[in-house]
Amino acid sequence: MLRRWLQNVDGWYVQATEGTPASQRAALADDLQPLLPGFGDATYPSWRALFAALTRQWPSGKRPLVLDEFPYWVLPAPELPSVLQAMLEASDRRVPVVLCGSSQRMMQGLVLGSAAPLFGRAQLSLRLAPLPATEIQGALGLPDAISAVEGWAAFGGVPRYWELFCEGRYSTVADAIDRLVLSPHGVLHEEADRVLRDEEAASLERAVCELVGRGVRRSSELAGRLAVKETTLAKPLRHLVELGLVERQAPYDFSRGRPEVGGRRSFYRVADPFLALWYSCVRPHLSGLNLGVSAARGDARKALRHHAAAMWEELCRLHWHRLGHLDLEWEPAGRHWVSRETTGAEWDVASVSADRRHVLLGECKWSREVSRAKVEAIVRTMKQRALPPLPEGVQVHWGLFVPSHESLPREVEGVTLFDAAAVLGR
Repeated sequence: MLRRWLQNVDGWYVQATEGTPASQRAALADDLQPLLPGFGDATYPSWRALFAALTRQWPSGKRPLVLDEFPYWVLPAPELPSVLQAMLEASDRRVPVVLCGSSQRMMQGLVLGSAAPLFGRAQLSLRLAPLPATEIQGALGLPDAISAVEGWAAFGGVPRYWELFCEGRYSTVADAIDRLVLSPHGVLHEEADRVLRDEEAASLERAVCELVGRGVRRSSELAGRLAVKETTLAKPLRHLVELGLVERQAPYDFSRGRPEVGGRRSFYRVADPFLALWYSCVRPHLSGLNLGVSAARGDARKALRHHAAAMWEELCRLHWHRLGHLDLEWEPAGRHWVSRETTGAEWDVASVSADRRHVLLGECKWSREVSRAKVEAIVRTMKQRALPPLPEGVQVHWGLFVPSHESLPREVEGVTLFDAAAVLGR
């Protein structure tokens, strides 16, 4: 994205490499040689000397310099942000600088932390979100919306994962998962470890992330499994949430139109679809997969179906307010449950309209075979379920989210059916 932008602003791109400060300075000087003739012929004893020379020789105008993977330079030279700060503030000829890095934790600490030397110096701060699920069918050339849901459940919105799918020219999402993830030679077979390593996750954070991914979701249960006090987990969980690796979910509050703020009923889940897949489908069978045991691959494939169903629920909640049901404006959806001991009182999709006059209670089912008999049985169960505590005077609407309902009517016994094509939209 940055290289594409530089084509329009006539800037210069440099990617940092790992190494000693001296070797990194030499590599940077060589990279700048085509733009600044003679710059790579000199030896710079310090980062301060290099940036001083860079400021003097930089072309006039607002030609930007992009420093990609900036944390690679900072790790062996913690003084570098202070040097860069001095360069930005002391010189009359300021060099427009763009800092980029894959490690969210490092970039936040360098620029966004209140104690960081570069805090407050940035004119623009971009935190790139994953690509939306609405784009995956066209990007991967998938045949239908159901395949698009399966693709998003496997690879989320990370562009690199999409590229790997396209480069491999896989015929199906299942084939791509087999080759890229389940195979011990697959590029993404150990991807979860790489992500946490890039974020410099501490050992406790890694343990928390793995347990959450394998279904231990409440802080009290996590503390028990890790043999630590529950208060000890507050900081690791906060860091994982800030990095976007873990998400906290709480029951939906119908009076406020959003999940509850506090309470003991909340739990944690792995936020990224691919990491959730890896921890739930790969990690439990990792030894067998590495040994080529066919039973391990079969068990992993079975777990994939449960993972796809969970991701389908997330997609339905994520996209609900965009559907414009009944030509109403709806608040973002959540999930509602009474308590973990209660059975049959959970709603996968819960939302109120912006005017607080309507409520949607939805159920999500993921199966490629959806018959009229199955739908009618689900509808009867939904109608028999106790309603959650709702504000007075609201009109209740029911929704059933299924992969496809081409052979079924749009509404069955007062319950509206939504399919993958409607959820993903255009």
